[in-house]
Amino acid sequence: MKKKGALRGIPPLERVAKNRRFVARERLFPSVSFPLALRFMLLIAVAMLSLSLIFVFALRQSVTRRQTSELEKCISLIEDSIQKTGSEELSFLPLPYYITYTVYDSQSRTVISTNDSLLPLLDSQGKSRTYFEKDFFTDSDLNIRYLTKNIFFDDKKLVIQCAFDIANDSATKMLSELPLLALFSLIPLLFLSFALSFLISKSTIAAFKKLRDDYDREKAFTSNVSHELKTPISIIDGHANLLKRWGKDDPKQLAESIDAILHETESMNSIVTTLLDMSRIENGKIKIEKTRFFVTNFFVSLKEEFTTVYPEMSFEIIDEDFLELESDEQKLHQIFTVILSNSMKFAGRDCKIRLKANKNGGKIELSASDNGKGFSEQVLPHVFERFYKGDSSHDRNVSGAGLGLSIAKTLALALGAQISAGNNGYGGAEVRITLGI
Repeated sequence: MKKKGALRGIPPLERVAKNRRFVARERLFPSVSFPLALRFMLLIAVAMLSLSLIFVFALRQSVTRRQTSELEKCISLIEDSIQKTGSEELSFLPLPYYITYTVYDSQSRTVISTNDSLLPLLDSQGKSRTYFEKDFFTDSDLNIRYLTKNIFFDDKKLVIQCAFDIANDSATKMLSELPLLALFSLIPLLFLSFALSFLISKSTIAAFKKLRDDYDREKAFTSNVSHELKTPISIIDGHANLLKRWGKDDPKQLAESIDAILHETESMNSIVTTLLDMSRIENGKIKIEKTRFFVTNFFVSLKEEFTTVYPEMSFEIIDEDFLELESDEQKLHQIFTVILSNSMKFAGRDCKIRLKANKNGGKIELSASDNGKGFSEQVLPHVFERFYKGDSSHDRNVSGAGLGLSIAKTLALALGAQISAGNNGYGGAEVRITLGI
C-alpha cells in the first residue's frame, strides 16, 4: 500500500517568511556589536569619571586637612608666644616662609602684629576657610586659605589669623590640574575599551548567534522528524489494529497489511539511517579520502550502475577534455546517486540523463540534467532543505522523505565543493557541483 495524502513539509510561503526573518536577523547581528561596544565604552567612561571624581575629592580633602593642620600649628605657636612674651616677639617666630599671620583686636580691629600688611582682617569662626577676591593686587587675585582663633590677653579679645596663598601651593596646583590630566589619560583608555569591547561583543554575539541557530536547527529537526515519522507510524498502527480485529482472517487483507507495514518500516529505517549519516558528516566523523581519477570513467561507472537496474534510462556523457579530478570518489558517487535517483523518480523510467564535465579556470564543474519537469520557482530556493518535498511541479505520488538533496549538499560541503540546482534549456532539472582541481 502506498502512502496517500497531502505532501508533508513546511509550506513554501511559510518557509519564505522564515527565510526572511532569518535574513533580517543576519543583517541585525553585525549592527549590534557597534552600539553594544559604544554602551560598554560609555559605561567605562562613567565609571572612570566617577572614580576620578571620588579620587580627586578624597585627595582634596586630604590636602585640606594637611593645610588646616599646618595653620593650627602656626596659630598654636603664635598663641604660646603671646601668652609668654606678649606680641613684641612675634616677628622672631620660626614660621614657614609661605605662612602669613595677623593678630588684631577683635573690637577695635586694630592690627597688633602682622608679617603682611595687605592681608585683610578675616574671621573663620574656628574653621579652615578659603577667601578669594579678584584683582586684589595690581597684577593678581587674592586666593588664600585661612584659619582664625580668638584668645584673651590683657583683658582684650584678640584674633590670631594665619593664612597661606593657595595659588602658589604645589598641592593645590596639582589638584587643579589633576582633572585635566585624568581627562587626557581617559581618552586613550576609552578608545582601548571600545576596541576591546567591540571585539568581545562581536565574538560573544557570534557565539550566541551560533548557539541560537543550533537551537533553531535542532528544534526544526525535531519537529520535522516527528512530522515525517508520524505518517508511517500511523499507517503501521492502523494496519496492526486492523489485523488484530479481523484482518488476520482475510488472506488478502493480511498480505496487504503486511506489505504496508514492511514498506513503512523500510521508509522509517531509511529516514533514521539517512539522518544518522548526515549527523556523522556534520560532526566530522566521516573522513574524506581523496584520490585522483578520470571524470569520464566516473560517469561511465554511474551509467552502468543505473542502466543495470533501470534499462530504460539513457545517458549522454560529455567530457571533451577527459578531465582528471582529485576528490573522494566514493562520496562524490553518493552525491550523484542521490541526484540520479531523484531524476528517476520525477522523470520516469524513460529518463534521459546528461552527465557533463567542463573546466572553468581553476575549477571543474560536474553537472547532471534530466528530461523531467524541472524545478518550479517556488521549489528551487528550498531543494536542499531537509524534509522539503516540492509542490505541484513534482509528482505527489512519489515517495521519499525529502532528505536526498540535503544529503548531497552536506556531502558536497564536506568535499569543499559548491552545489547548486536549476533547470536546463529543455525544461528538466539540473544539478551542478563545482570542485577544485
